[in-house]
Amino acid sequence: MEVRVSRDVFLKAVQKVQGIVEPKGAMPILSHLHLSAVEKDSIFIRATDLEIGTLGSYPANVTAEGAVVLNARKLFDIIRELPNEEIYIKKEENNWITLKCGKSKFRLPGLLPQDYPPMPEYSDQVVIEFDGNILKEMIRKTFFSVSPDESRQALNGLLLETEGSNATLVGTDGHRLALISRPVNSRNNDKKKLNFLLPKKALSELLKLMEDGNDKFGFSSHENHLAFIHGKQVIVSRKVDGKFPNYRQVIPTDNPLKAQANREDLTRALKRVALLADEKSKMVRFEIQKGTLTLISDNTDLGAAVEEVAIEYDGDEVSIGLNAKYVLDILSVMDVEMVTLNLKDQNHSCLFTSDSDDQYKSIVMPMRCLLYTSDAADE
Repeated sequence: MEVRVSRDVFLKAVQKVQGIVEPKGAMPILSHLHLSAVEKDSIFIRATDLEIGTLGSYPANVTAEGAVVLNARKLFDIIRELPNEEIYIKKEENNWITLKCGKSKFRLPGLLPQDYPPMPEYSDQVVIEFDGNILKEMIRKTFFSVSPDESRQALNGLLLETEGSNATLVGTDGHRLALISRPVNSRNNDKKKLNFLLPKKALSELLKLMEDGNDKFGFSSHENHLAFIHGKQVIVSRKVDGKFPNYRQVIPTDNPLKAQANREDLTRALKRVALLADEKSKMVRFEIQKGTLTLISDNTDLGAAVEEVAIEYDGDEVSIGLNAKYVLDILSVMDVEMVTLNLKDQNHSCLFTSDSDDQYKSIVMPMRCLLYTSDAADE
């Protein structure tokens, strides 16, 4: 194998697989990437951790075909220190390679290409096509609510539902929930509702591909694998095991108390008051009365903080304890001037909405309450 490739192109290609390779896994080869040259004008780079695989094609000048398997991290560290000049790569005996750029020269050991795990099978028949900006927004506004608990597999990703030309993305960890619906280009001919669980690691890698928000991203499903296809790049992932909870049953429909606040003012005030919230619970009490929201944190060890925020509200007084971090996560992704807190009482969830985007909702449960029981998750 003998190729010449732009330093910037090669750096970007190798950087995109860093989140997939496993530097300290049980199988040493999974810390490597597979580089192949089978066409005169491009190289292919793929990587996998056996759960997720990625494959990309990049422009290059190929004078001799072949394949090498190289340590992904070490290769990345080398490339990013090289000058912005053409990189020359040549495969030597025993899977070693020579890499040259400017006045720099490296010899790197490789592994047998035939020992590298194959790319998971996927379908190139796209069933949904997303506008890049829309897909990025949908992930950004729901990803924070994915459960970090690896034992709850059904909550370790986002639920994608499609029906007709509409797609909904939902995430929850049992304490909070985020939901967003946006238009998509459906290629599902029978127009029936489709449901998919998207793993959070695959979504993290997908975000790295979204450099140009206007590009189109295709989504396909084949047996046990899902794929996002973007031009000459693809991310393939195993489907998440388990059944996503019935999220519709926990979205409040009877929260009559509606308090509207300036999002930036509320964010700044809550950040300040949360500084003295309990380290573990992060609880801040929201006391709402006509025209005023009072934020209160009271910690025996740290002290107490109180701040008032002007709101539009003319209902009964209500008080509720909420996790400040959860609320701040929501406020940070809502691209609106005014946010509405929809409440019933201190024992029911708080629904965050905005008048300017009725297709985005987020829910936070009051402290010491859960969105789902084990029974509800199975319904």
